[in-house]
Amino acid sequence: MEFTQVVENLSKKVNQVLTSFLDRKIATAPFPDHKIYYSNIKEFILRGGKKLRPISLIQAYRGVADSNEKIFLPSISVELLHNATLIHDDLIDHDELRRNGPTFHVNYREWYRREVSSDGKAEDFGNTMAILGGNTTYNLGIEALLSSKFPHNLICEAINLYQNVFQELIEGVMFESLIQRRDNVTMDEYLKMIKMKTSALLEKSIQIGAVLGGATSNQIKALKEYAVLVGQAFQIQDDVLGTFGAESDTGKPTDGDIKEGKRTVLVVQTFNNASPKELNVLRKILGNSNANPSEVERVRKIFQETGALENSKKIALQLKEEAKKRLLKAKPPLNNEPQQFFLNLADFVVSRIY
Repeated sequence: MEFTQVVENLSKKVNQVLTSFLDRKIATAPFPDHKIYYSNIKEFILRGGKKLRPISLIQAYRGVADSNEKIFLPSISVELLHNATLIHDDLIDHDELRRNGPTFHVNYREWYRREVSSDGKAEDFGNTMAILGGNTTYNLGIEALLSSKFPHNLICEAINLYQNVFQELIEGVMFESLIQRRDNVTMDEYLKMIKMKTSALLEKSIQIGAVLGGATSNQIKALKEYAVLVGQAFQIQDDVLGTFGAESDTGKPTDGDIKEGKRTVLVVQTFNNASPKELNVLRKILGNSNANPSEVERVRKIFQETGALENSKKIALQLKEEAKKRLLKAKPPLNNEPQQFFLNLADFVVSRIY
């Protein structure tokens, strides 16, 4: 079956399980406002996204065990965790859009202005609700694992991985925030940062699936190494799309990373290769929230002229090829269809359109 068809079929099933799980939360909510709150969480999660993390968890399970429907419930845990981090990330980054809709804090900020008051407290209210929303969504992921029909020892191991990855994500975002205004970020630092911030969740998603399926230590090692490299390739491609993609495809403004001064792969490489004149331009525009379109375009040109754009694509390709090699070292080999899925996934993450 074609990769896109596999993703579409499994994504549909994951969304059905998510819908059923979240509808139960809405139905049992104690007050009407709580029902609205859980409905807003549901809408945010189901708004879009390919659900690649839960799908990868399912495929890791299928790679080492016979297919079983009971894997779908624990698979949604990592999607819930992913969305918990998105709700908080959007707040940290002051983003207004996510998947072509308002971010969680913006949704509640605007609700406050409409329904309560325009007294200037709407921003704080939206921020508060985003913190609570992210925390709730994180806890829902643990609930999904605890509700699954796997042996208690495997569920405990899965929860341990779930909690470990949340800490890794926190440390990755913290490190990203600390290097935000540094000009001398190295590629090694960047790769370590995205390993924590991005790769970790794909790695642990796959590891949870493998653990629940009874994988050998060698299979888990191969899958973990594969996931780290694919996750890094994914983030590099995401950085490129964040500046050179189309807003209609990414669901976010493509000038956001430049205006925020994010240390993306493009920025890190450009600072290492730019001329003094180009560096002056970068220092003036990067992180300037009021940068106009022509200034943003000037930064894009520098990314191209210094070779940062082209080199970023090459690094992503190298990472995904190495990831495929690591995957094929699993002993015993993964079952054929899930193995092919992971090989195709590696190709997919670096072939997303500009």
